[in-house]
Amino acid sequence: MKKVYIETHGCQMNVHDSEKAAFSLQSAGYEQTSDPMKADLVMLNTCMVRDKPEQKVFRRIAGIKHDQKKMNGKIADFGVMGCVAQAEAERIFDRSSDVKIVIGTQSIGKLPDLLTQLNQGFDRVIDVDLTRDAEFFDLDVNARKTEHVALVTITEGCNKFCSYCIVPFTRGRERSRTAQSILLESQSLAAQGFKEIHLLGQNVNSYGLSGKFRGNIPSASAPLIDNEVTFSQLLELLAKESGIPRIKYSTSYPRDFDQEVVRVMDNHENLCEWVHLPAQSGSDRILKRMRRGYSAAEYLKKIEIIRSAKKEYSITGDIIIGFPGETEEDFLETMRLVAEVEYDGLFLFNYSARPKTAAMAYEDSMPESLKTERLMRVQELQGRIQVNNNERYLGRTEEVLIDATSSKSQDDFSGYSKAHKKINFPKSDAKLGELVKVLITKSGKNSLFGEIVKY
Repeated sequence: MKKVYIETHGCQMNVHDSEKAAFSLQSAGYEQTSDPMKADLVMLNTCMVRDKPEQKVFRRIAGIKHDQKKMNGKIADFGVMGCVAQAEAERIFDRSSDVKIVIGTQSIGKLPDLLTQLNQGFDRVIDVDLTRDAEFFDLDVNARKTEHVALVTITEGCNKFCSYCIVPFTRGRERSRTAQSILLESQSLAAQGFKEIHLLGQNVNSYGLSGKFRGNIPSASAPLIDNEVTFSQLLELLAKESGIPRIKYSTSYPRDFDQEVVRVMDNHENLCEWVHLPAQSGSDRILKRMRRGYSAAEYLKKIEIIRSAKKEYSITGDIIIGFPGETEEDFLETMRLVAEVEYDGLFLFNYSARPKTAAMAYEDSMPESLKTERLMRVQELQGRIQVNNNERYLGRTEEVLIDATSSKSQDDFSGYSKAHKKINFPKSDAKLGELVKVLITKSGKNSLFGEIVKY
């Protein structure tokens, strides 16, 4: 078989798409390799969250090409998939003669057909069609690349059109999978021994709101489920009937997050104690320019719903620094929001313009140096908050799913708690993929350390 190397950048949606690409390419005679030097085909799965993503793609292509030529004189075919492929389309061919395939976010299942076209003599092939009626690409359970945590798509696309966000243009309009197909996939994953699933979507709690359900018809033995279900009803269904010990999800959109979601999570032990709820800014003026559809006070009411729950939840979020027009007072309002929420983790980004978005028309006059200085101020505040938050876990016993050897020591395992806290602990007779109880003995800013007390 030929070999394909797939390099993934960006979110968990992209990680899952890379799994789908590897599975799709099997039918075209390719097996996956972790070494780009051995690859006949190199696929770069791209993201547009960071600044100048297309430039990084072409630099990576040039780097791999140089190393391949130096090592064995053979140059692979290159393909670009993901958000850069969807946004840039044929312009990618203009920038690099080495790229033979450009494939959009809804076209992964067409990879074998595109490769057939290349074999028939086409110089380059492309498919970046977006349609609201596109079927979801269902991944065979046995084709999973993740071994202990399975990624399960429940929605794709977005209808929000925030002024800075390119997702509606790279992932299309919002559509939801049928509840039957999600339940069947989850039950199959449980039968395969997966201990945790992570439900994915640009806005998971918008599930079903568009009324556009797509998915393969379930087997005759599948339970008959009304597709007109809400996200909270889907969570309850999976909690009761999937057989999965731990269920997490991301990302939530504040406007669609409600009390019912928290009520359902409170009532089921296998719905984990973690909510990712991006605010993006603490300034009402900036939130309005961002077209987020809520105020800082309304966002904080959602936080209060979570904090008032029966379970103790960890809360993570996203903040954009230096959005066009952001004043020092706007920034200080964001700092005040971060201080009030006391996030368990925070993803921070300097604003950079994205094609097709409304914010492209805004004047972005803030120097990068000022954006970076403000970002560092938030980082310093958030670092102190995380140290304090993690200290409350000292002396507690947490359930951990072992998923890797620690990056800090080959003598330690690493895994995540139900609150999505990273925990390191000495190896023992436990094995990767097992759920263990860990007594927390030390805390840091980004992780916890402990020792196994039961498995």
